Amino acid sequence: MSVGRLCVSLCVRHGVKGWGENMLRRTLQIVALCCGALGLTIPAQAQFRFSTEALFMDKSNGSSQPMVSGPDSLSNEANSGIQVGSRFTFGATYDAYDIEMIGSQIQGWKGSSSGTLSNLLIFDDTANNPVVVPVPPANTLAFTNSLRDAAILAGVEDLESERLQAGARYFINGSSRLQDYQVNIGTNPTCNPWRMSVGWRQMRLNENSGFGITGVFDALDTATGAVSGDPGNIENDALGNAALIAAGYSLRSGAGDGYDAFDVPGGVAPDDLSIYYASTTQNILNGVQVSGGYQLFPEGALSVEIFGRTGIFQNKTRGNVGEYLIGSVNDDSSYQRTFSQTRNGVAFGGTLGLKAALPVTDYISLTAGYEAMYIANLALAAGQVGGLSNNPLGERFYTIDNGDTLIIHGATVGMQVTW
Repeated sequence: MSVGRLCVSLCVRHGVKGWGENMLRRTLQIVALCCGALGLTIPAQAQFRFSTEALFMDKSNGSSQPMVSGPDSLSNEANSGIQVGSRFTFGATYDAYDIEMIGSQIQGWKGSSSGTLSNLLIFDDTANNPVVVPVPPANTLAFTNSLRDAAILAGVEDLESERLQAGARYFINGSSRLQDYQVNIGTNPTCNPWRMSVGWRQMRLNENSGFGITGVFDALDTATGAVSGDPGNIENDALGNAALIAAGYSLRSGAGDGYDAFDVPGGVAPDDLSIYYASTTQNILNGVQVSGGYQLFPEGALSVEIFGRTGIFQNKTRGNVGEYLIGSVNDDSSYQRTFSQTRNGVAFGGTLGLKAALPVTDYISLTAGYEAMYIANLALAAGQVGGLSNNPLGERFYTIDNGDTLIIHGATVGMQVTW
């Protein structure tokens, strides 16, 4: 006998007629329908999550580019310290599967430093000449540069030692901006203490770097150390416009008459000269990655997960390097020489981190963690002057240096909502 007929029979036996029989039947039908629907929907119910996090990240380069060699040696790496960023994550689970979309950015690591060169900065090949450098050693630029080409021009500038006098002021600055986007598809993290996923990731890293030195320009005869006004002085006492043009510079503005070193009683005071190198890089990385995580305390109130990601990416890089000379005080001549190149390469990257989540309600959790990201084969702005070189014919060219590494690490603090 069915449940419905049994209940009806009992009702009839106890004198329940008509209305009571119909109501009982309908009630039993509704209960059975609700139980069936609930049984069908609960196992396949989707669950969603959204989290927002503040990132407190520091970065360090795997290498640095020497800029000045000598007693006042310098490298073009400005310490930027910890920078605040943001990250947003949206995820959904359905049955045994999970999908998450992540977007993060750190808008501006910025750093700068400055100081004074206690010794001479020699432009040409006379840094070890005791006649013009009586207290060796002197400083020189530590990379291939067009200023040296101008200062050793045969028949004119090679007879003098061009330099900045001791006490020149220098500065270093730099900035970086990182954007990171991910889509990962994998296992449901609520079904097991472990999870695995595969996904697509794009990272964009843009950087700027600047290095400058400003001081009093000077030129001494290589053979005698004579200057303007001395007996037997060779009449030049300058870094001429013709030599700068021959070295590949072009005139940006001003008189275009080079830079003078006159420094005699009643004569014209020497020119102040600023030497400036500016570099920019753009890295656009696209590729695939695998991710994994494991819950250390799956049954505890505090959820702690260790996670990692690793991937391979195509890196489209673009680099620009500019060499600038800017006169001041007695001269307004400004010269420049610029280079640029676009290049494709293969980059590798990975992330390792630890994250804890503390529930404060049934739907809201507070999160905190620490993570580190490593990326290899990047073009970083600070190292791009190292890509300047001469071919066998003596012609200057630029090749992007895209073999640098970057480490980003720091703490995260945020909130997650689940529904």
